[in-house]
Amino acid sequence: GLSAITRLEGEDDLEALGKIEFSDYISSALGFHLIGDKRKVLIIGPGGGLDILGGIYNEAEEIWGIEMNPDVKILLQNNYSDYSGNIYNREGIIIFTGEGRSVLKGLEQKFDLIQISLIGSSNTASGGFYSISENYLYTVEGFMDFWQHLSDGGKLSITRWLKFPPREIVRLCSISLEALSRMGIERPENHLAVIRSWATSTLILSKKEIGEEEIRIIKDFCDKRNFDTVYFPGIKEDDANINHILEQSYYYQEIDQLINSFKEGNLKDFYNSYFFNVSAVTDNQPYFFYTLKWENIPKIIKSTANWQPLIEWGNLIIFATFLQGIIFSIIFIFLPLILKRLPVSKRKVKIPFLLYFASLGLGYMLLEISFIQKFILYLTNPAYSTSIIIFSFLFFSGLGSFYSKKMEKNYIGSLKIIILTLCVILLLYQIILPHIFNTTLKYSLLIRILITIGLIFPLGFLMGIPFPLGIRLVNSIEQGKGLIPWLWATNSFCSIIASVSAVIIALFFGFKVVAILAALIYLFGFLSINYSKKFT
Repeated sequence: GLSAITRLEGEDDLEALGKIEFSDYISSALGFHLIGDKRKVLIIGPGGGLDILGGIYNEAEEIWGIEMNPDVKILLQNNYSDYSGNIYNREGIIIFTGEGRSVLKGLEQKFDLIQISLIGSSNTASGGFYSISENYLYTVEGFMDFWQHLSDGGKLSITRWLKFPPREIVRLCSISLEALSRMGIERPENHLAVIRSWATSTLILSKKEIGEEEIRIIKDFCDKRNFDTVYFPGIKEDDANINHILEQSYYYQEIDQLINSFKEGNLKDFYNSYFFNVSAVTDNQPYFFYTLKWENIPKIIKSTANWQPLIEWGNLIIFATFLQGIIFSIIFIFLPLILKRLPVSKRKVKIPFLLYFASLGLGYMLLEISFIQKFILYLTNPAYSTSIIIFSFLFFSGLGSFYSKKMEKNYIGSLKIIILTLCVILLLYQIILPHIFNTTLKYSLLIRILITIGLIFPLGFLMGIPFPLGIRLVNSIEQGKGLIPWLWATNSFCSIIASVSAVIIALFFGFKVVAILAALIYLFGFLSINYSKKFT
């Protein structure tokens, strides 16, 4: 994302502090005021340095940063070091590069404040195509990781753009309540505070229950800056909607309703009745920005002329891509076969083989795409995940295909063993992968890459065998003549469709469902080709 470089300048420290006073007049600065004399701060996404300036202004003793983009660190430490006031090289400031949670797992330190900045996801991005992109910072498991790295009185501070109707800030509260509940924290609602400015909202998640003194600090902070309190333990509606006045106290009302539903054990009813999807997000379905409920699209269009941002264009783009894939696949794959009028076997012979090769195309791509998405957190970014996962699957599938030459005659018997073994491994991975990720996320990237390759080896190897065995089986029967072009086309068509379908299914149901569905499709493919024994 875009990040402006903020300057630290002045002839002496006093003058420099005076020039960066503005950094204390944004909602994200609240966290610095709540940590007292404890001054060890971690900023996830420091970008051009705005949050670092906030830490410097508030006299943080140590400022650690985790920057996703290594180029930003290089520029701020070298090319733009003088312009920025050398903030990335300043004494007491330590900058790492990588995905926030991955780097944090490898740190033994505990922090008085962990601050997740706005850098990395702009207002427009989170409402557009990025509504269907993965984000592993804003998940239940992510909040639990942050919690484990807070000191006894530590605070987690998260700032998001303010949206209306309320969506992101309500979802952050949902995630917080779920994360604390999973960890056995009593009265999670007493660990939360929310404020808003005219454009942003900031959530504070406190390791200890928020007491009267901290509530006073929150109120004073907001009063001096004309911000509004949205939630703190014991808040009344009169405490909200004072400075940036809305027609109603919408943000207070929605979060208050969420908290009350949580206390009464009626969260499911709250989520079902809410106009947008604000339920807690997990690593299995890490789509924080995806808040649209499809059944409400007609109501959204009717309710406002400016309905486009509420629809979240990423949803429409992914379905348009799916439709486009179907159309062009038919044109460029099946149409040439139809026009050339290649000879085909009788219908009863053709269908089982078509279903088998369709299953291979669907199952393979569903699994590959879901692994790319699932391993983004583990491998720190989408580029690494895509390149390593695709390489590993293709390489080991190639080895499996080469090995299939040694399998003679009893093709269906071999396929039975291979596909059943593949399905067992797939189901086993759904159980053990979260534990492997959690245990090894702290290791170096190189070790995690090697672990990833090792995990994909058995899957890729087995997935490379069914296709060539199927081709040999078709070639071995008289009725199979002329059928292979159709089978290849069917496999290619389903591969294209599955690559988009995997994203859609994960969006609605999560990665585990995609993997289980892939296993079921492989089983269906085996049953289809097993039926073909009648014609062999």
